[in-house]
Amino acid sequence: MEKKATIKKIDKTQLYFILKGIVVGLFTGIVVSLFRLAIEKLGILTQHFYELTQREPIYLILGAVVSIIVALLVGLLIKSDPDIKGSGIPQVEGQLQGELTISWFSVLWKKFVGGILSVGSGLFLGREGPSIQLGAVVGQGTSQLFRSVSSEQKILISSGASAGLAAAFNAPIAGLLFVLEEIHHSFSPLVWLTSFAS
Repeated sequence: MEKKATIKKIDKTQLYFILKGIVVGLFTGIVVSLFRLAIEKLGILTQHFYELTQREPIYLILGAVVSIIVALLVGLLIKSDPDIKGSGIPQVEGQLQGELTISWFSVLWKKFVGGILSVGSGLFLGREGPSIQLGAVVGQGTSQLFRSVSSEQKILISSGASAGLAAAFNAPIAGLLFVLEEIHHSFSPLVWLTSFAS
């Protein structure tokens, strides 16, 4: 009788984490999809502008002014929250190891805006790092919404990072393997299950 009760309890815990992983995955999918769409649209606009400067070189002055303004805006965002600089992956790892405390909402909107301005304007940057960090902070925000304990929060941050990578490249298995190999360096059934669900 005791054995059946333990099995049911484990199943409820797993179901609980699967449902939370799905919520994190939905929120992360929306955020990262909007991030990708904005980068794509700004990239097309930037490409058209470069084509225009080839026909009308006078527009190079306007391009230089806009580039300086974008650089200043991104610099101000980084100055106001240093946790948004770089790819974001080291910050996620530091957060999960308990070495870094991040204000999730601040990082969410500043990384979103700064990433769009940086990547969309044609700088030599990738979208995977920012997508992973965006997913991680969505996971952190969701864990605060659910009032999760610290260990559960780490699982939801991991699942958000996994969903962020999956949404960045349409590669869910890659997102799952990234979290298990790169971030946790070990196999945990709950992390695996929650990340897979997200």
